[in-house]
Amino acid sequence: PEAPFTIDTTANCKSNNVQSGVRFSDGDGSVPLISLGYMCQKWSQAKNKHNPSGIKVYTRERKSKAQVRLSDPGRGGPASGEHVDILGNVGVLEDIVRIATGFDVEEKVDEDKIVSDLKRIMEKIDGHELGGSDNSVR
Repeated sequence: PEAPFTIDTTANCKSNNVQSGVRFSDGDGSVPLISLGYMCQKWSQAKNKHNPSGIKVYTRERKSKAQVRLSDPGRGGPASGEHVDILGNVGVLEDIVRIATGFDVEEKVDEDKIVSDLKRIMEKIDGHELGGSDNSVR
């Protein structure tokens, strides 16, 4: 049987970040930024249909600073933001400890930390007549 979907590996478009049929964008190396951050930001807005109980939600992004370490082969180092590496990111681990202990040292965890273009992307999506999570698909 023929595969229902195939990637055209000859497709390339520098202006749209398409290389060998794959579109590259900000994200964690496997999931695009829009999928990682859009709904988290929607849930953080005042009581709405996405968060009817009004539970506090904070987006804490980390800029990936991957580095090769002979002592830790196969990972991107202590500041990597790649997909699974994020679990060993020192900044993420510090946030987890601050949340678990209630300590606010130099950096507070009860506020957003956005280092990407997420807010602008959200505004663009929400401003489009067919975009945004408050619009139904037609």
